[in-house]
Amino acid sequence: MFSIPKGTIGNRWLGGAMKSLTPILLTVFCSCVYADNSENKENVAEVLRRGTTAVPLNADAPPYPKAALRRGIEGWVVVGFNITADGTTDEIEIRESSIDDYFDDAAIEATRTKTYKPATRSGKPVIQGNQTVKFTFQITNSNGGVSRQFRGIYRQASAALGSRELELAKDLIDKLDGKEKRLLAEVCYLDILKANYFHQTGDDKASLRHIRRALVTADETMPKEIYISLLRQAIVEYAKANELYTSLRFYKTLLEVDKKLAADDPIHNFAAQVRKVLNGDSNIAMQGETSQSCSSCGSPDEYIWWHELNRKRFLIDQVVGQLNKIVISCENSFVSIVYHPDTAWTVNKDGGECSIRVFGNEGTTFRLVELANES
Repeated sequence: MFSIPKGTIGNRWLGGAMKSLTPILLTVFCSCVYADNSENKENVAEVLRRGTTAVPLNADAPPYPKAALRRGIEGWVVVGFNITADGTTDEIEIRESSIDDYFDDAAIEATRTKTYKPATRSGKPVIQGNQTVKFTFQITNSNGGVSRQFRGIYRQASAALGSRELELAKDLIDKLDGKEKRLLAEVCYLDILKANYFHQTGDDKASLRHIRRALVTADETMPKEIYISLLRQAIVEYAKANELYTSLRFYKTLLEVDKKLAADDPIHNFAAQVRKVLNGDSNIAMQGETSQSCSSCGSPDEYIWWHELNRKRFLIDQVVGQLNKIVISCENSFVSIVYHPDTAWTVNKDGGECSIRVFGNEGTTFRLVELANES
């Protein structure tokens, strides 16, 4: 357990001892992942020292969708993908978007047509996984500006949250959310309002989602002090959700952005405690649910959940519903495996930082347990 910096709410950690497992050897498609009893444990770190990363050959911006342009809608899309050994892209999926339907197709098509000089390993082209790209759609340079109408309602909603008039705040947020014409900065401010509203109502999951969304463009659209405040929130909220690696990544960004951060600021101690837990001898567990549609990646009947891995060993248990497969994308490798219960998997994270996507029927719940490092 560790203390939360002043002005934030308490935390909880999942973990503890796990029951003994019977590892099952499965067939995989690269040496980056193996079941615990596998003989296939190639030293990827040594191989990667002889490799190169992919280099983009074209960077054409997607055309602005006519429907959004006609309605004066600005927004953004974050796309996940892999770069294949022939320099094309695959495993394309929408990670997050500011508004449904308007920009997703343009972002997917722009990602699909991107080409690269592929990554190499020992002189041979290889997959480079775990890639993301952000597409920003902005009609004019609004310089963080918002409309007069938006500003007025935003101030009322902020005041209502400040006095904990939650019903009034919800009505005002819904009013802003129903406004079709929106500037890029308005999208960010609205996510900040929603994050604060859900924080006050005790919905930590929804609050974190809107902090994540706000941070997509906060560095471009928000005043520096608001961006710094969001980074501090993200450090704490991601840690509370056991997204420890991501929490520390935002801490690193905070150090880069806030050059006046005091040496005795409690956020330093908080980050040190997060790092201690990350490298500690207790398991890290979190609940997952396949709730995001995977229509953009060619599987309209499947839903996904994704997570940046904290550690190199994990298992999935307490499944309610149907899980089909697990896809692990690292910077220098990619593997798709069929889900089996009672299986602990090891990822050679010397191959770069890794994300995991779990595919299954809509609404399937489960627990992901990242296992303590072996001594």
